[in-house]
Amino acid sequence: MRKLLLLAIVALLPGCALYDAYMLTGFDPNEYLIITQIRTDAGLYKKQCNNHLLASTNAVAISNKTDLFQNYNEQIPHNENGIKASKSLNEIAQGLANAYIDPKSEPSALFCKLKYNSIENSAVVIQHVVGKRPR
Repeated sequence: MRKLLLLAIVALLPGCALYDAYMLTGFDPNEYLIITQIRTDAGLYKKQCNNHLLASTNAVAISNKTDLFQNYNEQIPHNENGIKASKSLNEIAQGLANAYIDPKSEPSALFCKLKYNSIENSAVVIQHVVGKRPR
């Protein structure tokens, strides 16, 4: 009886592994497009940090785009890691936007550049992960 049970378990394990592989999130060109846009925008906006008016507008724009990315990721099934990564990226961007929205705050150009570096680096990591998914 034990041998039969052991044989059944051994036979089921590859089936479970195949199911898990099949159920992983596949490549999504829309997800890849949005994260590429965020990465590109962060690189461009970083160069405009010395202009306070542009920096404020750019901070709100990138926070809106990371919010879009988070909302999009939340609806992809079997994408828990993507959801966590998008939330983390959105928190960075929201922190930057909130610094410019707060009337008591006067963010420096260095703060702005560091935040955009952080957004850009996070976007690069997410872009690599999304790009490596099976097509």
